[in-house]
Amino acid sequence: MRVKFLVAPLMYISFAIAGDQDALDYVYSPDLPEDQQLLLDRINIHARNAEFDYALTLSQTLLDDAEPLRTTQPTVYGQILINHGIMQSVSEDYALGLSIIVRGLGFMELQTNPFSEDLINGIMAKALTELALQQHVIAEDSFRRAQHITHRQGGVYSEDQLVILSYLTATSLRQGNPLAADQQQLFSLRVAEQVYGFNSLKMLPTLSRLGSYFATRGSTIPAMVGPELRLQRVTLFKHSISMYDRAITIIEQNYGENDLRLIQPLRGLASARMLRLTSRKYAEQALARSLAIIESNPDSDLSDRAQALVDLGDYYVISSDARSMEIYKQAWELLQVSSESQRIAAGLFDTPVRLFPRNNPTLYLERIPDSAEPGEELFVDLEFGVTEQGRVHQVAVIEENVPNEQVRLLRQRARNSRYRPRIVDGEIVATEGMVLHQSFRVISEPPPELPIDNDDLIESTVPDDKVF
Repeated sequence: MRVKFLVAPLMYISFAIAGDQDALDYVYSPDLPEDQQLLLDRINIHARNAEFDYALTLSQTLLDDAEPLRTTQPTVYGQILINHGIMQSVSEDYALGLSIIVRGLGFMELQTNPFSEDLINGIMAKALTELALQQHVIAEDSFRRAQHITHRQGGVYSEDQLVILSYLTATSLRQGNPLAADQQQLFSLRVAEQVYGFNSLKMLPTLSRLGSYFATRGSTIPAMVGPELRLQRVTLFKHSISMYDRAITIIEQNYGENDLRLIQPLRGLASARMLRLTSRKYAEQALARSLAIIESNPDSDLSDRAQALVDLGDYYVISSDARSMEIYKQAWELLQVSSESQRIAAGLFDTPVRLFPRNNPTLYLERIPDSAEPGEELFVDLEFGVTEQGRVHQVAVIEENVPNEQVRLLRQRARNSRYRPRIVDGEIVATEGMVLHQSFRVISEPPPELPIDNDDLIESTVPDDKVF
């Protein structure tokens, strides 16, 4: 049987889904007597500190005390009930939490306009719990209901829908519909432009987020594909580069061409250029400018300069440019002035760091291999070395249980990888005995839950200490 693996299937992009505690953002603050208000405050503090047993116990006490409100003030009682459902949900009893939240919404809807803003918190808590239960279609409907209320209350370009669009993006990706996710992100750009103004400084977080999103999306489409997907790939990277260029222009117009605020979009632009593959030479320009800004700016610190040097060195490794070794040594030497800066150097250079291609914790097979047992982990363990130039050599298979074709493709991918090499006592050294444990899943299986906070929803999967 011929089984091939897919390096980055579109339906399994590693974007964050809702975090377990995101529903806490939608806890109601009803008008309560002083003693009950103090109890609610204690509940929220315990929940924020992840002390869920205490929070649940106190929440049950508050719910019991509020029983008379069931008939006299059903809206307030519904809010307290929804809060209790949220506490169940963040305690990972999602099914019970969802049922309680739905009951609470029922009480609120008895006396509340269907398009009242008061319903949004309950609907969002319901949607996030449905998302945790992987009820993606139902969750999407709930998010869209909340979005529709924001439209009715604040217009089509209501700012309140921006966070909802982020959740809709994640939900679309989980359903294997990246084109819908792209449209939601483009609409979030239009909303931000209407709310903040096209060239407003307030646009910068949105432009950074979208630049990262579209670069990451584009990188999931292989460069060698058919015309339709190739056009998608080009369009996605154009979007990404446009976002970063706009951010750079806004910063230059407001703060000048030598401001440290330029560093983040310049790094993002370099990353997008590198991932696009066809415009890598422009990545060097962005990184060189970033380094020049830092070196000429008295407000920059040692770690800023070292990171800029490392970014440029990473680019040279990926581009097979021997200048990487001298650049890395400069960064290492720069960080030897104190114990704190030496810890930064250790984090950068104590072990080889994979730069390109991105590490995929899970690869996907089209179907389960004939030799695999049900429930058995599918994997390949490789051992290899990393040279002083960051190249991989002597790739050997330690153990595997996937078909030979997949092993061959993985070995080839490993050989083509580039790493930031290790530095010992100021000298770049080769590293032997590196081990890669590569997991595989069958593409028809649901993706693993991603333990990432929603703050990173549209952020690149590349850590902050790496450009590529």
